[in-house]
Amino acid sequence: MNVAWGKHLSDQTKGLDVIGIRALDQNIEASLTNGITTISIRARYIPILAWAIGQYFIDESADGRVRHDKEKRAIYLNRVRFLVLAATFLDDTASRAGAMGSDLFSAQMASLCAGNGVRLPDGGSLALLGTYFGPASALGIVETRPESSGLPFGLTARGTAIYRERSMALESTGLVQLLREGGELEYEAARGAIPAFSLSRTGDFASEAELLRKAFEEPWVPGTTFAAKRVAEAYERMAGTRAWINRELENAPAGANQLIARTYDRAVVSGAAGIELEWASFEWHRRVHFALELLLSAITQTLMGRGSLSITEVVETWTSYSEPEAPLSKHWLAPVETALTEIEPNPFAGGVLRPADFSGSPEVVALKAFELLAVQARDARAIGITPGGQPGVTATAARAIQLLEDGTGTLAEVMLTICDECVAQRHIQNTMRKMGNQQDCSLRFYPDGPVLVPTEIDFSPGYSGSRLLNTMRILFDVGLLNIGANAAVVAGIGVR
Repeated sequence: MNVAWGKHLSDQTKGLDVIGIRALDQNIEASLTNGITTISIRARYIPILAWAIGQYFIDESADGRVRHDKEKRAIYLNRVRFLVLAATFLDDTASRAGAMGSDLFSAQMASLCAGNGVRLPDGGSLALLGTYFGPASALGIVETRPESSGLPFGLTARGTAIYRERSMALESTGLVQLLREGGELEYEAARGAIPAFSLSRTGDFASEAELLRKAFEEPWVPGTTFAAKRVAEAYERMAGTRAWINRELENAPAGANQLIARTYDRAVVSGAAGIELEWASFEWHRRVHFALELLLSAITQTLMGRGSLSITEVVETWTSYSEPEAPLSKHWLAPVETALTEIEPNPFAGGVLRPADFSGSPEVVALKAFELLAVQARDARAIGITPGGQPGVTATAARAIQLLEDGTGTLAEVMLTICDECVAQRHIQNTMRKMGNQQDCSLRFYPDGPVLVPTEIDFSPGYSGSRLLNTMRILFDVGLLNIGANAAVVAGIGVR
């Protein structure tokens, strides 16, 4: 009988990286975007957070004695988040993309837009702090503080300058007292907050906008030589990314994934260097990881459909499948070299890879994954990536390509080795590690002797979330993104 551990835990097992392989490509991309993350979307939250931190801690130490109340801080920051949302919703010209809390406070926003007042939250949330402290820290605007200071974090010189600019503008508005004390946010007060808090009005505070642009363009100076070198390098890479985006968009408007895809295709055909090579490397790893997640999906679907099987039996069920829609299916028991010769030179060139294009029965998905791995093995040589070039390589992407290139058996045998070592074992090890760290169980199957038992939780493969779209949005907000002379709308960012 299938115990199906996770059958009633599906709400808690939606982890995206269930094989534990995405950190590599995510780290490559993170190194190119200087603190911007997959959830930090709008630039104006950065100066708003700096002001909120400064204002709250000034209030806490008004009589010269620091009183740090974590619960009150969370309530205060939640009210700031709410006011940003309200100002953005009431701003007719504003893009609501990336507005935090739009789902949570949808009823209040609908009431406010109808001309009614709404109550500021009385509960706490650190969502604003958790999302934007990292980017603000990377820009040298906020900093953590030593325990002896009595405060967990504070403002740098840059942050203090931003705080002062906002404070002067907000001094006589009554909004500071409202955020501190809570209560009713009247419709007119919310409309009055638009210049200071709407996400699309960065330029309304010219001095603040200039300070923010400077923070993006000029490295800040930390306290040690080693840290200063790291900061300078991060800014240099971000400057390279910014220049690359602007060059690409001058040539032709495109969304973030389109920029990455055409840079990758160009690198495969003509080679690349510098920032373009690094973005191509990011995409190469992301595609290999996608292929491995496709294999995990195929394994999971097979087990859910047929019950407990060993990994060998899973692959054996695939080998009985042969259909015209999957030309490689006739080569399951042929030498892997034969199957490789059937794959077109550049089947994925000229566009963005879409998960929907890799759908189908488990057997079809597995073969599409193998085709993608084979193409990535070829592309690795073209763009100078040598994943299997050194003995003892343990990175999962590198190991999968190495197993494919070194494989001398049939297509089925090579597929079995990759599925066993780089997918099934990796998935189980990663989930057990997470559970050991008190995280939720994300198993799609678990071992019971020689067989894998399905947990009845499906798995949908996908790409790692990209920071590039967020980088483009934030640069656009700050006025550092040139989307081209035709003023086209790019990926929903806006019009210049």
